[in-house]
Amino acid sequence: MAASGIIPIAHKMLVFGNRPEAVLTTEYEGVMAMFYGIGVLVYAMRVPERWLPGKFDLAGHSHQFFHVLVVAGAYTHYLASVVYLGWREGEGCRA
Repeated sequence: MAASGIIPIAHKMLVFGNRPEAVLTTEYEGVMAMFYGIGVLVYAMRVPERWLPGKFDLAGHSHQFFHVLVVAGAYTHYLASVVYLGWREGEGCRA
């Protein structure tokens, strides 16, 4: 599912690659993917509770890190959406 954005992003860059908005939103989308990817890795590897079992039962376990990284990814998605909305508002809709 994470790879489902690759084709629309590639299309955007082919059609609008010379626009600063397209470049900026692609950077935001890359950072978003990084946050989500790191979150998945941390959660799947069960770090840090794998190293010190029982020490992270209340705070600092992988599920909490996963949620922090998902929120960071959602925030970068929001930032990209704000750029998209400003771009659309400035140019209007071509019919």
